[in-house]
Order: sequence, then structure tokens, then C-alpha cells
Amino acid sequence: MAPRKPPAAELPAAAADDPLFVASLEKGMRVLEAFRDATESLGLTDIATLTGLGKSAAQRFVHTWEKLDYLVKDPATRRYRLGSRVVELSYFFLRNDRLVSMAAPHLVALRDRCGLAVHLSVLAGGDMIYLLRLPSRQLTLAEMLPGRRMPAWCNSGGRMLLTTLDDAGVQAALRQSPPRAYTPRTVTAPDALADLVRQAREDGYALTEDQVLQNQVGAAVLMRDARNAPLAAISVRALRHDYPVDRLQQDIVPQLFRTAQAIQQG
Repeated sequence: MAPRKPPAAELPAAAADDPLFVASLEKGMRVLEAFRDATESLGLTDIATLTGLGKSAAQRFVHTWEKLDYLVKDPATRRYRLGSRVVELSYFFLRNDRLVSMAAPHLVALRDRCGLAVHLSVLAGGDMIYLLRLPSRQLTLAEMLPGRRMPAWCNSGGRMLLTTLDDAGVQAALRQSPPRAYTPRTVTAPDALADLVRQAREDGYALTEDQVLQNQVGAAVLMRDARNAPLAAISVRALRHDYPVDRLQQDIVPQLFRTAQAIQQG
């Protein structure tokens, strides 16, 4: 699948009027972000098309990123892929992020107790981003890697993050990341999704079933700071035939609440 072109709406709204905003740097970052959804290497023409840059400008940015080792060029095909230095940046972030360091020991303990995949995620516009993903034995490599960005409406962690917004904010998030069906059971109607977010806000937890993958269920709660302000979502993912929703609610949701409370208390 070809990666999507980053829409102009993703740029800071006041960028045009901000004298400190470096437009050329933003254009350079577009080149790296063009690889966000790429499943293979990209040619220069691909990059120019995806970023909306002219081919000459794209070439200069690509060349610079290659020299800095953020892109790697295949000499035979003359196509590009992300370099390992990109991963180094995420390491610096995860190593120094207080939220991750606070949560990690408790999430490892939760994973060891329940034997299921445990995730820590934060809200980014209408999307969510995984900061930590502690795998179960059944997960694939793609499901183990942190940094993945997904629409917040489609899974339990994202829905809990949406509960931190008011109703207007939830509707704006749904417009920013328009719902689409991943499975025959994916809820895509904006009103129905808004109702599910309201229910999660009232309950204090979210449950999902067959929303992104068939035979997959999820449960999530919010992680809060000492002043009770929401910081992130803690979620667990399981196979439905092992954990029907009623078992997930009975056995896993209380463990999620206890873990969130333990993190909050330090």
C-alpha cells in the first residue's frame, strides 16, 4: 500500500504567521514522514509526489538525509528506505521520558501476571501513538514495535484517550481520522463511536471486540498523575476465544485499574 500524502491540515495552524517557524525544516520532515505507511522502499519520484515537493527540492532533502544516515539508498535500484539512525532518536526519547520510566516496571508486572500483550499509548490529534508495547507470545513483530500511530477511535486504548476530550473534541478527532472498517464488525458510524466514548468515560474503562482484527479483544483504562490529570492509556489485548468480553471485564479490567493506581502512587 502506498503511503498517504500528509495533508496540509496536519501542519500547525499558525505556522504561516509564526516568525520562528522554519518552513524548510518542515518540508524536510515531510520527506521522512513519507515513509510512515510505506511497506517498501521509495523512489525520488514517489517521495516528491507524497510530500508535494518539487523533484529538485525533494532531491536536496533526500540527499541531505542520506548524508546524515537517516535515509539509506540502494545503489542498484536508487530507491530509499529509512536508516537505523531514526530508531536511535526514538531510543533517546523512550530512555528519557518520565512517563515511560514511571509506567514500564508496572506494565511489565501486569504482562507477567496476565500473560497478555500490554500497551501504553498517548493521544496525538485524532490518533494515538504507542509508546510501549509489551508482547504476548501470539503477537507478530509489527504488533511489538513502539511508535505505531493508529486512529484513536478504533481500539480500547484510543477510546479511553478520547474520553479526555469533550464531545466537540471527540467529533473533531473523528473528522481528523475518519472511521473506516477494518473488519465486518468495526464500528464506523460517528454517532455510535461518540456514544462508545461517552460510555467509556462513565465506566472508567473501554472494551473492544473485533474492531481492528478478527478474534481480538481489548480493554483499557487511563493512567493519571498525582493530581489525577490523565496522562496516557494502559491497554491489554487478547484473543477472543481465550478471553470473551465478559471474562476480560471480570479478570483483566480490575488488574488494569490496580496497575494504573500503582503508577499514580509512584
